[in-house]
Amino acid sequence: MLHLPADKQIRGGVLICGSLGKDGMDSVRLHRILGDGLAHRGFAVLHFDYLGSGNSSYAQGRDDAVANWVASVGHALDYLTLIGAESTTAVGIRAGCLLLDEYLAGQSRPPNRVVYLDPAGTGRRYLREHATLFRLSVGEDAATPGEVSIVGGRLSDHAAAEFAALQIRADPVGARGVDNMLLVGRPDETDRRITALASAAGVDSVITAGLRECAGPSPRDYMLPIPFTAVDAITQWIDANSPTRTHRAAPRYRTTATVPADGPDGVDVVERIERIEPNGLFAIRTLPRHPDPSPAGTVLFFVTGHDLHVGPAREWVELSRRIAATGAQAVRWDPAGQGLSGEITRGPWRDIYSKADIADAIAVARHARQGAGELKLVGICSGSWYAAHAARSIGAQSAILVNLVMWNWRVTPALFMQWIGREKARRANAVVDTATGPSEAKTKRLRGLLNPAREPAKRLMHQYLPRHVLRFLSWIGLVWLPEPVLTTLARRGTDVTLIASPEDAEVFAAKGGRAALERLRRTSRRTRLIAAPTGDHVAHHPAILTAIRGAVLPVEAACPTC
Repeated sequence: MLHLPADKQIRGGVLICGSLGKDGMDSVRLHRILGDGLAHRGFAVLHFDYLGSGNSSYAQGRDDAVANWVASVGHALDYLTLIGAESTTAVGIRAGCLLLDEYLAGQSRPPNRVVYLDPAGTGRRYLREHATLFRLSVGEDAATPGEVSIVGGRLSDHAAAEFAALQIRADPVGARGVDNMLLVGRPDETDRRITALASAAGVDSVITAGLRECAGPSPRDYMLPIPFTAVDAITQWIDANSPTRTHRAAPRYRTTATVPADGPDGVDVVERIERIEPNGLFAIRTLPRHPDPSPAGTVLFFVTGHDLHVGPAREWVELSRRIAATGAQAVRWDPAGQGLSGEITRGPWRDIYSKADIADAIAVARHARQGAGELKLVGICSGSWYAAHAARSIGAQSAILVNLVMWNWRVTPALFMQWIGREKARRANAVVDTATGPSEAKTKRLRGLLNPAREPAKRLMHQYLPRHVLRFLSWIGLVWLPEPVLTTLARRGTDVTLIASPEDAEVFAAKGGRAALERLRRTSRRTRLIAAPTGDHVAHHPAILTAIRGAVLPVEAACPTC
């Protein structure tokens, strides 16, 4: 994404080198806020996806991944030079600092200035921390032979060993040829490489509280806080150390690109950036390179919570390309205020369930199927709720709903849950801002009174109240009940596949979901449940991802090695 001053008169270019996996995806809000601030100061700012990550070419798991990531830094700097940036600054964020540092080690023409924000001292430490976090959050049984997994990504053993060998060097100014450098670090930093760098000649050092709380991956309930103190320090430093003379940028844009086949048996596909009105939502459509005159259908992906359009562990990107290789199309998109859609949400909270997002989901579904055959909808958690709304409104051939929680068509039942999430987000932000807020004790007391009683009360209601009473309570928005949602979709003619982790399958059964499926089967309604033997709610576990692939792809294309 490129940020420019309104008049395109620039003082130089700034490149943002993000982190890896979900840590990198969760930082896109930070990239955009930093980019907007620098553009207002007269800079062209580019943030990008490394090869093999995000929307860029190549699959994950390649042995040459680290070399491709480092090369991506050079490709992005070349673009800034191409559009007219005469002076450049590169900003690394966490793992991105390691990749930027490795790039600098092999370059005779480095950027003029370098900024490291909350750098990881070594690749080994970064991988160890994030691989441990993956095992704790996704499950000890989630390991894949020959790979190292982090939340939101995976590396081959070979690439992981290469990344682990990376480390921050202590003399970037004297040894690399950059003019000057800024290091923004934590007050409790213990890595000797980072502390040595902070005291090196030509390095300006700023200590900022709250960076640990701002590091990803994000919690399920809310978005990561933004380290605004660090953002302001970086903006001011680049502003003060860059030339004041301006020159006109000549940006070059492409909305369509051919993604090369990955492997000897792969197929080239085409990807196209689209904007969906009325809110200008960002979307990418993946198509066959040589489409058939009669469309083979379109798969529309919905994201969960605060995820980006790339999906869990980049699954929506890689699955879209496999879909296009079979002759069909796929569309992935960001809701308003998230990712690359619209004005970015600056605060750490955004309502997960809202009427505005229902309207957007329906508009996206209507846009996705234009001239593209039958529509198949795929979503996880809140994304599956929006997929269900789209199917209910405009119809769909099928809907694959993964770990759906909100078994009600109304927003009302989610109000209390969203209030709790908003309070958690407020407190997380208060930690970063070194303030706590006056109502925290009251909030904790209220939550402490209400939370323990909610789930037992719900279980008793589902166990003992008659079906007609439960359906009435569901209709007025007081309980979550699978049967009305599934019945509506079945009557709409949508084939529904439910995929559930063990945790979600248990909740589904407790709400009468399995009994509802039996009643639907007796009426020949096409609804099925795939209960995964293991897996997590947000679908980073390989078992859940495998179940999704099996439900989405034709049988002949469902093999992960295809």
